[in-house]
Amino acid sequence: MVLFVSGALVAGAAAIAIVLAFGSGEPAAAPTRAQYFARIAAICRIYGPKLDAITPPDIAEPANVIDAISRALPLVKAQTRAVRALTPPTQLRAKLDQWFKLNDERIAKLEEALRAGRVPDLRHLSVAYVQFVTMGPETARLGSAIGMPHPPC
Repeated sequence: MVLFVSGALVAGAAAIAIVLAFGSGEPAAAPTRAQYFARIAAICRIYGPKLDAITPPDIAEPANVIDAISRALPLVKAQTRAVRALTPPTQLRAKLDQWFKLNDERIAKLEEALRAGRVPDLRHLSVAYVQFVTMGPETARLGSAIGMPHPPC
């Protein structure tokens, strides 16, 4: 009897450990808006100070633009991946898809500017960087309407 009870306890403990380690197989419940934005704010607290430490470059100084993009781009991409990895509230998914699309377009402009700067194709660098900058208000406006902390996420 003791052996049976112990075996049942061990089996129960193993089942609990598996569920804790791998999940129950059930889809996770979507967080509330407040929980979701709290998680985004936590991500922003990690990346925000690092991005703030990069001085926005003067477009008239291509070397500074290239340096700033080189340092900012990996941070922006990591921050976006972290936010994208969160499960959003169901009611925000369509608007978040729009926001991620705009954000991805801005990131693509930074990548384009960096590639042009490395060639160097300074005209293309300048155009792509200015496009990145001018896309910012639209992305921020949509993010703000959704409830995103700003800047940049």
